Amino acid sequence: MSRAVISKTVIDSLIRAKLASLENCAGVEPLPVAWNENALKGCNWVVPGWIGDSRVVKGCVERLSDYVTFLQAQFDIPPERP
Repeated sequence: MSRAVISKTVIDSLIRAKLASLENCAGVEPLPVAWNENALKGCNWVVPGWIGDSRVVKGCVERLSDYVTFLQAQFDIPPERP
């Protein structure tokens, strides 16, 4: 299945909006999505990390995992050129 290509800022916004809807995740922030040169898994972007209390981050990332997987199945980002 072909993925739609959208900007990194749109994906960042979608992730942040979903995160804001989760209870007890107010202090958690995703780093901006990054282009993944090795797209063998299919998707060409990743969330490279998270900011916040490590115990809270772990739970929020687990609860957000299915949503991020859904976005990765639907969208790619434009490739970054050196």
